[in-house]
Amino acid sequence: MVEQGAGDPAALAAALAVVPDVPRWVDTRGMLLSGRATVRVAPGSTVAAGFVATARDLALASVVGHPPVEVIRSAVTALTGDVNLLSPDSAAGLVRDAFPLWRRRTAILHVLPGVTEWEEEQDRDARVFTRETAPRFDHVPAPLGGELTAALDGRTVSRFVPGELPRAAAVPGTFVPMAAVWTDGRPVAFCYPVWQTERWWDVSIDTLEPYRGRGFGACAARAMIRHMRAGGRAPVWGALDTNAASRALAAKLGFIETAGIAVFTAA
Repeated sequence: MVEQGAGDPAALAAALAVVPDVPRWVDTRGMLLSGRATVRVAPGSTVAAGFVATARDLALASVVGHPPVEVIRSAVTALTGDVNLLSPDSAAGLVRDAFPLWRRRTAILHVLPGVTEWEEEQDRDARVFTRETAPRFDHVPAPLGGELTAALDGRTVSRFVPGELPRAAAVPGTFVPMAAVWTDGRPVAFCYPVWQTERWWDVSIDTLEPYRGRGFGACAARAMIRHMRAGGRAPVWGALDTNAASRALAAKLGFIETAGIAVFTAA
């Protein structure tokens, strides 16, 4: 197999040329734009024939087109940690051939149909910050506290199916903004972009357990959506079809379902 990485701008440019900037591909295109991705193709082939994009530090892989089963298998087995393997339905059979014992889940992607009324308002207790102006996360339990710190440092690690990640290492990530909502004098709900493309961003959202069900998560999401909208990017809300709470919150904010992708994991 042939692997072409972040040090090969031509390979990444070729891969980007076949991955459109649409919600369905926000994770994959975001990976390719992030400086964290490598691209694996069959020997003598090109990305146009199909490839697998991987982010080693995130144990994440994505199938594009119809690469040979051997390419899928070699790309994924080269990763460490608990891998999330993304695939369109059209390539799911190839993934099944490569990993017949892996579990398949479905992630539903949601988008806003346009600018919503609440985007013109402000949430009093929400604030957007970066690494330089971030609050302390001493009160945030693991692993969420580590996830938030890593994201601010440019290593976003949120995935559809949580699990063990490779040992933390320096990555050429882009520092990201984050929104949080304060109550009782500290931040309790958080939202940030996992991946960013030219027009879209992938929503990550979480609320500390004692504060769930009180609207803080929605408030953080609204603040982040406003901030990213000012930069020309619209949100993509991805959630497993079994994650009723996340999908209900997306609907409450006005998101509608637009596409589905397969998520394969070893367990």
